Amino acid sequence: MASRTAWTAGNGVGYTWTTAINSGDMNTNGVTGMPTGNTVLSSVADITNQTAQDMFMDISVRLIITSNTIAAGANLALWTYYLLDDGATYGDGQFATPGTFAAKTPTFAPCATIPLVAAAAQTLLVGIATQITIVPGSLRLAIQNNSGFTLTTGTQVVKYRTYNLQLNN
Repeated sequence: MASRTAWTAGNGVGYTWTTAINSGDMNTNGVTGMPTGNTVLSSVADITNQTAQDMFMDISVRLIITSNTIAAGANLALWTYYLLDDGATYGDGQFATPGTFAAKTPTFAPCATIPLVAAAAQTLLVGIATQITIVPGSLRLAIQNNSGFTLTTGTQVVKYRTYNLQLNN
């Protein structure tokens, strides 16, 4: 009998794409979109991974800008902000108010960077980050807009799914 390793749906949200960052987190009262160079910590309730104990997550991103030319090197950066032992502080503590963007960069390395297509007349910024390792604990995601342009006040989408490895003998 041959041994086999395969992907298996996560114990948390599994293969179902689930909102990771609310669209409104990247807008200010639906009036101003998140400017380039700004980061926001999600206001979505914690992704809890104490019981589910999933190992990996994928993050899918679809953001909207007004028609512009994206320059080479433009990207969207993502961070996993874990809840610290005090039960109130996430990551480096820079984003005390989830859902409020600010011109700050987290002090630790991003979990993923999504490069953007360098081309003229871009209105949709899309990409996926796969096989992001997640550890036990509670976390929220943060995203930084490095597109060179302000996001619109339209619908912005950041979703995640979780999975594991299944080892068979």
